[in-house]
Amino acid sequence: MASKRKLRFIVLGGVFALMVLSFGLYILVTHPYTSKIPDPQESQTLSAAVREQIAEAWAKAHRFPSAENLGRLGMVYHSSAQYEQAAGCYQLAARKAPSEWIWNYYLGFLHMEMGDSEEVIVNFKSVLERNPEVHHAWYYLGEEYRNLRRNELAENSFMKLVSLQTLSNAGKQSSRYDYFPLGTYAMYQLARLYFDTDRMDLAERTLDEIIRNHRSFGPAYRLLSNIYSVRGTCPRAGGME
Repeated sequence: MASKRKLRFIVLGGVFALMVLSFGLYILVTHPYTSKIPDPQESQTLSAAVREQIAEAWAKAHRFPSAENLGRLGMVYHSSAQYEQAAGCYQLAARKAPSEWIWNYYLGFLHMEMGDSEEVIVNFKSVLERNPEVHHAWYYLGEEYRNLRRNELAENSFMKLVSLQTLSNAGKQSSRYDYFPLGTYAMYQLARLYFDTDRMDLAERTLDEIIRNHRSFGPAYRLLSNIYSVRGTCPRAGGME
């Protein structure tokens, strides 16, 4: 009987030691992430519901710092305009799951809102290295290059997007804010680049193509008017049919 009790004690002790070891290893593995999870800002302007949402997401990320939980905490921070905290969470999520592009996408979009052009470019390029089919990443990358007057890189980004959208089934093309395909906006941005770099004929042909496919795309008509004003000419009949 004594030997059975002793054996039971040894087994239970081994199980307990294994549990302690497993817990210690879990803490060791997760500490580099949990120790860097940003705490929420103290704010009196946030509603009780938002504060509760942040607290729940923060606790969940600490209990189990998966890329999903870290990223979702970042999204909660992002939606409540706590940008530095959101950026920290997105960075942790991207580090936790380096093969997933979505957290760099959100991080790039966040840096667009913060006006950090270089970080926008770094993150959208990272997205496209892993998934070149993310159409909006090409568009935002082109916009940022254009804002920085890196015209050749902007042109390459918009042209890549136009080619991707052309290859897409028309019913599955990405859209931006309305029913116009994203590729139409990319073509318009190309026309603006051509206009800015004094390639008026190319700008006009691009705008004519936009109007043939989307007669109600107002920005194309406005840019065409600018071209005619610069040239001191009247609209060509073919361009406005």
